[in-house]
Amino acid sequence: MLFAAYLAIFFLRNLLMPNVADDYSYKFIWDGAGKGNLINGIDTSRLQPVESLGDIFYSQWQHYFTWGGRSVAHIFAQFFVWQEKIFFDVANVFVFAALVLLLFKIGTGLPLRSMNKTFLLFILAGLYFCTPAQIITTIWLTGTCNYLWMSALELLFLLPFAMNYRKNFQIPNYTFLIAFLAGWSIEPGAAVTIFITLMFLIHFRHEKNLQPQMKLGFLFLIVGFAILMLAPGNLHRMELIGDHLPPSKLQMLYTNFFGGFLPVFLREVILFVPIIFYFVKAKTSPKVTRFILIFAAGSILSLAMMMFSPIFPERAGFPSTIFLLIASLAALKEILPLVEEFFRRRLKLVTIFAVVWSISLLGCLYVEYNFNNQLEMRNKIIAAHKNDDLIVVPPIELPNWSETLLGSRTWDKLTLLLGGDLKSYDSNNRNLIFARYHGLKRIVTR
Repeated sequence: MLFAAYLAIFFLRNLLMPNVADDYSYKFIWDGAGKGNLINGIDTSRLQPVESLGDIFYSQWQHYFTWGGRSVAHIFAQFFVWQEKIFFDVANVFVFAALVLLLFKIGTGLPLRSMNKTFLLFILAGLYFCTPAQIITTIWLTGTCNYLWMSALELLFLLPFAMNYRKNFQIPNYTFLIAFLAGWSIEPGAAVTIFITLMFLIHFRHEKNLQPQMKLGFLFLIVGFAILMLAPGNLHRMELIGDHLPPSKLQMLYTNFFGGFLPVFLREVILFVPIIFYFVKAKTSPKVTRFILIFAAGSILSLAMMMFSPIFPERAGFPSTIFLLIASLAALKEILPLVEEFFRRRLKLVTIFAVVWSISLLGCLYVEYNFNNQLEMRNKIIAAHKNDDLIVVPPIELPNWSETLLGSRTWDKLTLLLGGDLKSYDSNNRNLIFARYHGLKRIVTR
């Protein structure tokens, strides 16, 4: 019942999320011969809307050579922005539920019927309070296909390895296909998946339990990762956005640390508490200890690698939180009696936390409902002035309290600034694409 209730709220939040920002850009076939679909001042007359699956695959071919290698994620994104959004809203609930179950299975190794309230609430709270830029990574269509969906794909690949680590398990023959897609997912998550898989393979070899499917899966994982990283579009994109990159490597490291590494790490630091308690109070076996350390190290490795990326937005820390959550779950399983006894004696603390969480979720729903209403009012203005040379609409306004209390769990000013809303000048990419899609001449905010 708890899980169903949370999924219902999650579904409602998806319904309240409109197509915004990159969603509109991916409604069109990628303009590989021009500047693509995401640069200010592009010629929108060159863009053709996606009208078939063939258009999507052609678009991603162009995208691979002129923008980036995340083809798997963007095939999903372009498919769903081509369809009615309700299809994505439903699908995203199932993928989110699958992620929760995968986290539980990998983190604890227990059968699903053993997922009690403690485990479920720990996972849901970890995803709600610790994941960076939650509105971008788990609810917004394009961002979700890149982060939530690709993380679920990586965990799906790691699941049989984790099961085999705890108890002999025959790796499925189709693992190579999932491995290929997991490698071709997103850069930090795929790289850490390779690291963790390699650690598993070393263990299995030492235990004389290294199956051919494991080696084949690892090979296809690397092949997929190579395709992701060697995309010619990665370099081409850097040339196109060069003016927006830090002027030096030192400045890049400084910006990435304070803009990406530090805020993500501080948000997820609470997940280290069960791990610390495990080492202080339990430390049940070397095997469990290695498991926890492998996933915790993978989490830090994900953040460390992003430090050397030209740009480290907070949302890129999503895989780090997912891997750390697995390590934390593994530790929680070992100290569960201590945890349950602690909270039984502190029911007031549990009640306060439940109330704060509920109010926070209601706050998110209010902000997102208000956001949706403002867009509906904007659509009425657009409909009344569709043939004007220039349409002026009010910018999206957020409640004064929302950013302080809710941060990036819902809409915040930074998300709006980085593309969640239109701009006051019509040469902006968001304005151009929006006008092109809706058949307008020009549109700006006041």
